[in-house]
Amino acid sequence: MNIPSSRNPNIATSKNPFVATSLNPNVATSLNPNIATSKNPFVATSLNPNVATSHNPLVATSLNYRVATSLNPAIATSKNPLIANSLNPNVASDIPGLFVFDLKLSPAGFTVDASDRVFLLFDPSCNFTGFGIRVRDDYSNLFDLNCAWTGYWVKAQDSIWLQYDLSNEWTGFTT
Repeated sequence: MNIPSSRNPNIATSKNPFVATSLNPNVATSLNPNIATSKNPFVATSLNPNVATSHNPLVATSLNYRVATSLNPAIATSKNPLIANSLNPNVASDIPGLFVFDLKLSPAGFTVDASDRVFLLFDPSCNFTGFGIRVRDDYSNLFDLNCAWTGYWVKAQDSIWLQYDLSNEWTGFTT
């Protein structure tokens, strides 16, 4: 992926949560769902799609890419980075979506906005791997291609979101 240096945490240390500790949930505990329970979907049940079904794609089918074809990159080709080159980080470095990194600072993928509430997740090779649903300004839930809830994002600042799995373990981040 062609990641601009300003968005690459290996170069722009202000985007690196291991350098900019205000982005690290092990230091900035207000970002840690095990401590800041308002960000924990197992405590704040309004964030949990198994409880708050208004953001469960199996119930709210307008958020389900399999039902709402305008969200499906196989049908809505303007949301498919293999067709829409401006969304493809292998072609255009300044994509409008977010770059996703693992905790080893390796690129894990990127996002494409599908609607005001739904974003699509792609791996570095532009394979569609899942999607996210924005629940509130600082929180989004993540789903796999079977619409199973797999984790969530907590906003740290600007374009930086921290990714957690369903065990509340920090697994990655975005820039």
